[in-house]
Amino acid sequence: MRLKRNEFCPIHRSRFCCGREPIHRPPRLVRPGVQCVEDAHHPRGYRELRSPAEMRKLVKRKITEQGGKCGICLEEFTDYNDIVPDHIDPRGMGGAFRDDHPSNIQAVHYWCNSEKGSSRMDD
Repeated sequence: MRLKRNEFCPIHRSRFCCGREPIHRPPRLVRPGVQCVEDAHHPRGYRELRSPAEMRKLVKRKITEQGGKCGICLEEFTDYNDIVPDHIDPRGMGGAFRDDHPSNIQAVHYWCNSEKGSSRMDD
């Protein structure tokens, strides 16, 4: 006698045994925390790509390093929801495809980041 796909097996007490057809699930995406990509054109020789969770950790670290102030307008942050990561050397200005290295990221207000767009800040 053959068990149906979702029927409980009385012998093994499982739903995934006894030669049943496997349940087809889409493959899960595995996102590593920080991924180093070799890039011969980059000054360091590699670029870093960060997962969203790692980027949040980096932004929290940058907030404390910057003394709780925006990297562009230098005003203090009042709400955590207003803070976004900003690439100092943006892709649109000849930067790498995407480089999430800590030296290339700063914490800024989202409105400062949208004003800056794809340009470099001149010091």
